[in-house]
Amino acid sequence: MSITNQKAREIFENHPTRFTKKEKTALRSTLRSELTRMGYPEEAIAEIRQSGTNLLVGDPHAEYMFTAHYDTPGRTGWMLKTASLWGQTGANIFLIAIMCLLGFTVPLSGALLFPEAPGDLLFWSGELSILLILLIMLISMVIKNKNNRNDNTSGVLSLLSLAEQIASDEEMKKKCCFVFFDNEEWGLLGSAGFAKHCKKNGIDLSGTKVINFDCVGCGDVLTFAYTKKSGVADALAKAFGEAGQESVKKHSAMIFLSDHANFMNSVMVSYTKKSRMGLLYLPLIHSGADKVCDIDQINRLTGDIFSFAKEGKI
Repeated sequence: MSITNQKAREIFENHPTRFTKKEKTALRSTLRSELTRMGYPEEAIAEIRQSGTNLLVGDPHAEYMFTAHYDTPGRTGWMLKTASLWGQTGANIFLIAIMCLLGFTVPLSGALLFPEAPGDLLFWSGELSILLILLIMLISMVIKNKNNRNDNTSGVLSLLSLAEQIASDEEMKKKCCFVFFDNEEWGLLGSAGFAKHCKKNGIDLSGTKVINFDCVGCGDVLTFAYTKKSGVADALAKAFGEAGQESVKKHSAMIFLSDHANFMNSVMVSYTKKSRMGLLYLPLIHSGADKVCDIDQINRLTGDIFSFAKEGKI
């Protein structure tokens, strides 16, 4: 079994955004209902309230921890508009370059147009230009994005797909747990809070294989991103390679950043696209165009990862 198109449509239509407390609570209620329908007992489902509300399913001491964030972003897609040209990293560099350029050209233009203007005034005109862009960025973050199928409804559906497959396999149920993280879009706060909760309660995650699904709904380049040296990223790339599927491993401490960054042996699983310059980026995210989520692709991906975990390849 895997996630159905009908169930995906229900989540698309009933929970398009998880930005407010009310919206997040409603989704968690739906997730609980789905998980209990699959056969996971109520006592195995817990809400961990630290830096948000994370939904834990199963024993966190498990060998495999499958994760995804369920909160949705603000309307900051304009900051990544140029990603299709020179990739995710390039889009961020371009934005920083524009800010620096404004800080230099605004006072220079003022000096040329108004040679009698005080130097302090010219200097602060450049600083205010940068502050204006930062203000626009902050305002964008608090205006919720209305379409979020790739980021990260696709991750939520991936966990449901895996949970459905694992539910009927008692041996795998003992080896796996699931965590739906809150507040990823606000600086990975939910997963950081969960890691802190585990440490405080004596739960050692150093040997846990954390596989985080973020933006797997569209794109054609299977990508394994990691922030620290990751055995699970190496194992996934090897397993998919042996199965005849190409993938890309990417070390990224800043750009391809998600909840995996708060754990030791972890990986972010995504589907990316190649920009016109051949560099990778996550398509459609944080924008009104985030309307694409390929359910068949998600089921193939989770089916393969379930098989690899069951066979001990990851």
